[in-house]
Parts: sequence; C-alpha cells; structure tokens
Amino acid sequence: MSQTSQPSKAYSYLMMAGHTVCDMNQSTVPAILPFLVFYRGFDYAAAAGLMFASNFLSSLIQPFLGMIADRRQMPQLMGIGILMTGLGIAAIGFLDGYWGIFAVIMFCGIGSAIFHPEGGRMANCVAGDNKGQSLSIFATGGKLGFVFGPIVAVFAVSAWGMRGTAVVIIPTVVIVAILFSLQKKLMHLSNVNKSAVREQIAVSGQKDDWPGLTKLCILIFSRSVVSNGLNTFIPLYWVGVLMQTRQQGSLMLTVIALSAAAATFVGGRLADRYGFSRFIRITFSLVFPLALLIPLTNNMWIAAALVVSLAAMLNFGFGPSIALGQKYLPNRLGMASGITLGLAVSVGGISAPFLGAVGDDFGLTTVMFILAGVGLFGFFGTLLLKEPATAAKIPETTGR
Repeated sequence: MSQTSQPSKAYSYLMMAGHTVCDMNQSTVPAILPFLVFYRGFDYAAAAGLMFASNFLSSLIQPFLGMIADRRQMPQLMGIGILMTGLGIAAIGFLDGYWGIFAVIMFCGIGSAIFHPEGGRMANCVAGDNKGQSLSIFATGGKLGFVFGPIVAVFAVSAWGMRGTAVVIIPTVVIVAILFSLQKKLMHLSNVNKSAVREQIAVSGQKDDWPGLTKLCILIFSRSVVSNGLNTFIPLYWVGVLMQTRQQGSLMLTVIALSAAAATFVGGRLADRYGFSRFIRITFSLVFPLALLIPLTNNMWIAAALVVSLAAMLNFGFGPSIALGQKYLPNRLGMASGITLGLAVSVGGISAPFLGAVGDDFGLTTVMFILAGVGLFGFFGTLLLKEPATAAKIPETTGR
C-alpha cells in the first residue's frame, strides 16, 4: 500500500466530541432528579427508579450491541445513538407522568448504549498507530460530558423550568449533523482498519484472547467500584465525617470529574510510550495507598489532595484499558468496547446499594476502607496483564 499520512487526529477529536455530547445528555438525569422531586412530586424511591432506567439496561446491552457493530460496520449508529439521548432528555420536561418519564429516560439510555460500542470501535479505527492516545481522547470526552451535563441541566431547568431540558437538543443536532456528513470518510477509515487488522492477524496468527480480556475485567470492575464509590460517598463523607458544608461536598464531585478528565487525556499518550499493561499496573498500584489514607486524616485539605490524586490514578489507565481490551479482541472491537465501557458502569452501580448499607450500619469510614481493599484487589489483577503478542499496525492512509 502506498504510504501517505496517518489519519488526521481531527477524527479522534470528533469521536471525543460525540462522546462528550452523548454522556452530557445522559449525565443530566441525576442532576434533574431534585427538580423532578420538586416539580412532579416524585418520592426518593421513584427517583432511584429513574436512575435504574438510565444506567442499568444501557450498560448490560452494550456488549451485545458491540457484536452487531463488529458484524456490520455502521458508523451511523454513533449519530443515531446521540440523537436518541438528546431526544430522550429533551422530552422529560414536557411530560408529567412517572412512567412516561421513565420510558424516555430508558430511551436515552438505549441511545447511549448504541453509541458507545460503535464510538469506541471508530476511535480505534481513526487512531492509526496511536491507539492509546486516541482511545484516551475518546474516553476524555465521556469524562467531560459528566462535567458539563449537570451544569447545563441545573442552569437550564433553573432558568426555564422543566422544559429547559430541551436545551440539550442544540449540541445534539450540531454533532449529529457533523457525524452524518462524514459517513463516507468514517466508513473508509473503518474498512482500512479492518483490512489492516486482518492482514496482521493472518501474518502473526494472533487470535482473540478471551482469557486476557477476563483478567483485564478484574481491573476494570475494581476501578468501577472504587470510582462509583468516590462519586457516591465522597460528598457524604465531606459532610458527615469531615464536617464540611453540603456545597463543599458537592464541589468535590466537580473536582473529581476534572481530575479524572485530565488524567484520562494524558494517560493514553504515556501508555503508547511505555506499554499498556505496564503503565496501567504502575498507576493502579497507587490506588490502594491513596484510598487507605483518606479515612486516616481529619484534615480537609489533605483529604482533598488525596481524593484528587486517587481520581487521577484511577483514570490514567482508563483509555489504555479500552485500547488493551480491543487488542485482546482484535476481531471484535465493538464487543471489546461494549464490555470495557458498558459492563464497567453496571458493576459500579450494582455495588452502590451494598456500600450504602455498610455505611448505614458501620459508618462512611468503613466504606472508604472497603474501597481501598477493592483497589488492592484490582492491583493484583494488573499483575496478570500481559501485552498481546502482536498489535495490529494500521497502514498509513489519507485522513483528509
């Protein structure tokens, strides 16, 4: 093949933008729950049911949607998924009944599930040789979405009432229009990547490594539990243990999200340079000591520094973990994306009620010690990781 240039990095940032809008839409759900309780009179159990509608089904079906993405390359699924998330959130403000709102939130969650496997697969396809960097850029988009989503939701609903949820249609339509306008180029890059992977596999004899992916899941699930635990319990810990205000506790969520986004963005570049499994192992080795130190200090500033560092260490390897999962399953990039992006979310969500029960019975300090233990378990999982024997090199192709 003639060598011209690597795919333009602009495509990686386009995948990032799509991920940002998709997760921004979905992350508005927890932010508007207090408004639904106030305006629609829902109780807390009903509000929790809406979170179930948003996350659980979406996470579980992503691997199956990934199978479809692998069999039939359809970059248009990204635009369709994002559009569904935007329409679902926009519709919330125009509905009064609980089950109608439940249905549109589930519709939004299904849209998110449609986007992520194909989005992760395409982030790999447009990466050229820089898999870790491109997947980290893609993953950073999701982190930024979770930063912007609550901000946009609270501002819009505070300014215009529940119908303010319609504001998400603006960024949704813009990114969907861009994605659909580039369908031919994205399909071309997808075909080039698929051909390159097949050539490399034919030469090297590399096969899908399911045991390798299973070992990676130990790390991914551990990270999910610790990350979800931080987002759920750090605001409560700030108020109940460190005796800070509710505003300061809520502010820590933004601090965690920003630290996670910055680490995710940087992590892929470092993993490309130093090796995926080794980089993941080194950064995750600090999760246990950092998590262990948090409940051992009563100083808010020291605790904040520990939380910021912990969020960074959890997320340095986030993008590389997705890329490594795709290396383990080179013939099933969509399924690998669905597992590493989808099931990871569901495991963290499932653990939250258990940790909440522990917090009620034994206190939030005990919860923090449990999260440290889960982090240690995840580190042991990283010791099992190995680099795939051969990583498929992408032939250079024109990206403009």
